[in-house]
Amino acid sequence: MSPNTTAARELALAARPRLYPVPAQGLTFATRAWARCEAEGRRRTWNYPGYDEDTPAQAGFATGLAYGIWGVRPDEAEALGQLAGHLTTHAMRVLPAPRYVVTALQAGHTAIVSVLARHGRAADLTNPGTHAAVRRLADSWGTREYAAGPCVFATARLTAA
Repeated sequence: MSPNTTAARELALAARPRLYPVPAQGLTFATRAWARCEAEGRRRTWNYPGYDEDTPAQAGFATGLAYGIWGVRPDEAEALGQLAGHLTTHAMRVLPAPRYVVTALQAGHTAIVSVLARHGRAADLTNPGTHAAVRRLADSWGTREYAAGPCVFATARLTAA
């Protein structure tokens, strides 16, 4: 292959639209892996027992701590911790289950908190936005039904630090 053909091929590959973020070439494997993780966002998941009355407080504390470690402003990290506590309390009231899976996700300037009632079944999924605290702390909220169980979630927009 001639040098002109190789350069033209590389240029054609670089101009192609990408389905996922690709870090710049010529980086070390560790740097590329770190860049991929940053592009996907930060995620942390915790499992809690359904029979423990301290589960909402533990979920709120762990979620707020995770967002604080990720560099979210302290007041927003505290609000997201409170949001996780309220969502967990709501899930424990309306979605009885043996385990609850709490997930915190930060992708860019969006934070998502979700609570999955593992192996729980609900006759009627109630909207978590019926609680004033969730409406105050979140920008959007909702429910989803998965094979693993029902899930309540809320999203919040983060301000730039």
